[in-house]
Amino acid sequence: MISNSGNVEKEYNLINPPLGQGAFGEVRKAIHKSSNLERAVKIIYKDKSNPEELAKIKDEVTILSKLDHPHILHVYEYFEDVNHLYIVTELCTGGELFDKIIEKKRFTEGEAV
Repeated sequence: MISNSGNVEKEYNLINPPLGQGAFGEVRKAIHKSSNLERAVKIIYKDKSNPEELAKIKDEVTILSKLDHPHILHVYEYFEDVNHLYIVTELCTGGELFDKIIEKKRFTEGEAV
């Protein structure tokens, strides 16, 4: 995994509106400028997190970046500036799993896999 300090927008075009938002941040679709590949960028607001939470997030990103498995989200790199952490991951389209579970109610074993 590559760790970068500075401006994520030097490498990525962040697309509005956010794909999702929460109390501690948001997720945006992004386009990698040099490769033109789509990515997701999770933006974590540092002022909404305490130092222990931020340390846990960085540890999780480090662990995820070392994994290479088709069923685990791939982490490409992260950026950090004074106000935010930016975690760049693969873009997963297809909607929310929770919504699909509610809609379908039952899954076969093959569908669950």
